[in-house]
Amino acid sequence: MKKTVASILLLFISTWGANTWGGAGPQSGASALPKSTDSLESLIWLENPTDPRALQWAREQTRRSQEDLKKKVSYAGVLAELQRTLKASAPIPDVVLLGTRAARFERDSANPHGLLQVADRFASGIGAWRTVLDVDALRKAEGKPYELQWYSVKDSCLPPAYDRCVLRLSPAGSDEVELREFDLSAGQFVEGGFRTPASRAFAVWLDKDRLAICHVLYDSPKTIAGWGAAVRIWHRGDALAKANVVFQAPSTDAILQLYGVGEGADRRVIVARAIDYSHFSMTLLAPDGATNPVRLPARLKPFGLLATTARHLIVQLAEDATIEGRRIPAETVLSYDVTAASGQRVQVVYPPHQGEFLNDAIFGITATHSAVYFVATRKLVPHLISANPRPGGWVTREELGAEVGQSLKIGGADPVGSDLIVQTTGFLTPTRLELWHPGSQRVLLQAEEAAFDASRFVVEVRTASSKDGTSIDYYLVRPRQLPAATPTPTLMTGYGAFGISFTPSYLDGEVGGRSLKVWLERDGALVLPAIRGGGERGEAWHQAAIRNRRQLSYDDFAAVAESLVKSGFTSPAHLGVFGTSNGGLLAATMGTQRPDLFGGVVSDVPLTDMLRFPKMGMGAAWMDEYGNPDNPADAKTLSAYSPLQNVRKGVHYPPFLLTISTADNRVGPGHARKLAARLLKVGSSVYFIEDEEGGHGVSDPLTRPEVMAARMTFLIDNLMHH
Repeated sequence: MKKTVASILLLFISTWGANTWGGAGPQSGASALPKSTDSLESLIWLENPTDPRALQWAREQTRRSQEDLKKKVSYAGVLAELQRTLKASAPIPDVVLLGTRAARFERDSANPHGLLQVADRFASGIGAWRTVLDVDALRKAEGKPYELQWYSVKDSCLPPAYDRCVLRLSPAGSDEVELREFDLSAGQFVEGGFRTPASRAFAVWLDKDRLAICHVLYDSPKTIAGWGAAVRIWHRGDALAKANVVFQAPSTDAILQLYGVGEGADRRVIVARAIDYSHFSMTLLAPDGATNPVRLPARLKPFGLLATTARHLIVQLAEDATIEGRRIPAETVLSYDVTAASGQRVQVVYPPHQGEFLNDAIFGITATHSAVYFVATRKLVPHLISANPRPGGWVTREELGAEVGQSLKIGGADPVGSDLIVQTTGFLTPTRLELWHPGSQRVLLQAEEAAFDASRFVVEVRTASSKDGTSIDYYLVRPRQLPAATPTPTLMTGYGAFGISFTPSYLDGEVGGRSLKVWLERDGALVLPAIRGGGERGEAWHQAAIRNRRQLSYDDFAAVAESLVKSGFTSPAHLGVFGTSNGGLLAATMGTQRPDLFGGVVSDVPLTDMLRFPKMGMGAAWMDEYGNPDNPADAKTLSAYSPLQNVRKGVHYPPFLLTISTADNRVGPGHARKLAARLLKVGSSVYFIEDEEGGHGVSDPLTRPEVMAARMTFLIDNLMHH
């Protein structure tokens, strides 16, 4: 759910009286609802993403909400400021290393859907970039609203040349993708090459003429979440429908994903089963179709497989385990040798020290041809550690460090060499990308232009005490000079699930990217708590707030908010909450559970109906995290905090802004639609914006600056104009 993991992975409030339901504003859409909405079952018709009646309702609510927000005094200025910022200072792209070439996906205001670019590599660095695919031009030429899922490019190219790739093109940004073979050297799609219709699918090269593929086409078996359950070998020139099944997972699994390791005759595909996002199983698939199980414990850290060298799988234990006769503690990083014919396959790479956590599995661990690199944090401060295999075991060394409020991220490691890309970023630190050959000086590839004067702000790490006495650390980004005796407009955000950790980054995409500049430059503050359910303090921190313990995550968040109010730093009228995906659930829960504590809520692509979440999107995959609504004990816990079930008549809720995409088939638009409808019914101030493209990543300033400007206007109008 994160960035997704792709995506990762991967992303905000008027005075109490001005926009309540009784005056002008979006409330006029209430008449579009069925007459009887006291029964929540009467809202189920809003769940079907493309049902004509539901779409008409969503379009009407969106039109009314956008019209009302655009009438706000600050909207025109906010939009103009955001557009100037995007034009002057676009986010710098990630860079991946692919042997003798590098690749990146550049997006800016002129090319909002992106340019896939490649460059040659030299001993001194990376050469000039050249565009091989213009996604905006492709959208226009083929008449489809394609979005390229960039995160998959490295894993989709065939080593060692890395010239043939299977690109993932998503119409409208959903999780369904068309797979299309692309020649990076020629800069064009391969005529007659591998290509599939849009579906939930993964594919990895076995060799130049064979793919391992998992899809849901032609009535192929599915997992409980609607992803492919059967892995097939697809030969070039053959019909996909005739590809033979070589592995099949139980239909009760959450999702199957495919990864490649090695090359040539040693090439293997890893079939990674996420059984329920807490338990994982892996199988090695050879080019001839033979399979061998990877003998590792099932309880691995999300998301199971963290990295691969040429011969090792890298994983991290979620709990203590006995492996090959040795007792190994939780949180230990392990390697599994895929080339060993027999004997000891598993080695300890790194056992984290007391108070040290590896908490960013998406961008915090990677591997080159033979070495592993990971980011460990101590009191929320990151350190980069290397691990190299030696005859007597892995040897580790601390390489780089950062400061409070900064992050180190790694993701561009060369799979056939030893170089890697190091990214330094922070709340007040513009992002820097550097090419690093271990033992040498880092070479600057690109530095982000500063979008605001960072000297006006400070970053602090503070601590609040949760309801049960647990200490909750949080980042506070605030103006250096605070006006005396005046509450500071403050925006809180968080996630708190699946063991995912939010880390500092420049104009953080999870909080609106470049639009956050508008908030900060108006002397707003930003708060990011490390609440339970996330991975900031390891897997135990995650497990502390799953299923029947979920309320602890909300208690943690509320405790930080209460601490900020009690200290006089801010007030409920000036305090807002924003969140995306599970963070959208967090925001909606805070708004319905503690309406006294917040002046406004922005809930982006959220879950809101926790008694029906398995029936929407791929929600059935998340029951290990949240619980099963069909289980009476779980249903009792879920109904106690589920935002939709806890909206009551007569309660004065803070203003809500709900944003969603029709094409979001990960969470599904039904959650946001239903909560908006319910809040409308009880007379609350609600804005609802549904874009028909964008998928789960709909909150993108480059492609939807008007939506982000509306969001920031909503924040400013509700939290600053008092």
